[in-house]
Amino acid sequence: MTELPGHRAMSAVLRVHQLMTSIVDTELRDGFGLKPVEYFALMALQTSDGGTESLGWVARQLGVHATTVTAAADHLEEMGLVSRKADPKDRRATLVSITNTGRTRADAATEALKPANFGLPGLTAAQTRSLISLLTRVRRQ
Repeated sequence: MTELPGHRAMSAVLRVHQLMTSIVDTELRDGFGLKPVEYFALMALQTSDGGTESLGWVARQLGVHATTVTAAADHLEEMGLVSRKADPKDRRATLVSITNTGRTRADAATEALKPANFGLPGLTAAQTRSLISLLTRVRRQ
């Protein structure tokens, strides 16, 4: 049988995704009561220019559907990690802001994910940067 490197790469990426998801999901759920999409939404807001963005912006940053971000924002708001308000410039849009409690929770979750290299245990910093470079190249296609 002919070797199919693309197939082997696809299988490896899918398996790594499963492993990463398992590690990250368990840590976020058990330690912080968060789903991964909720953590990523907090991080997107935390690293944005003022901590306030539209739900649509958050959805685009995460590459997910707006309804996914709306559901995440519902849960985050219930926990006091974000607040929402109507966009004064666009009545159809909703702005979401990370709260101080949200910043603290995001920071703590980030610290908890560091020992397992965010689901990539066993890779050095240089190997992780190489992986990011390769995956970024694929994503741009």
